[in-house]
Amino acid sequence: MQEPLLPLKDILAKELGLAPPNRKFDDSIGDVIYQVKYGEDWIETTEAIFRSWTGLRRVNGDDHHGPVYNFGTDDKIIPYTGNRTCGCEACQVNVEAKFKKN
Repeated sequence: MQEPLLPLKDILAKELGLAPPNRKFDDSIGDVIYQVKYGEDWIETTEAIFRSWTGLRRVNGDDHHGPVYNFGTDDKIIPYTGNRTCGCEACQVNVEAKFKKN
């Protein structure tokens, strides 16, 4: 018997180390909850995924803007300089000129 297929977001959550199901903020007082936007959904994730996510990010439900670092490194000195989803000044400060939003 063939196993049922999982939705793509569940497969990605498993492969990327995302931590479903999402907790509610009022159930997690005192905890830091990292989320990334994947498609139309906000998905809870680990700090390692969060710090290297080039798309939209939230911490405890609030939008987070700032540098992104290469995945799998502990380096907080050399930020990622590639393309970013968010066009705000805080997110674009380290992006190379050829990748910056117009």
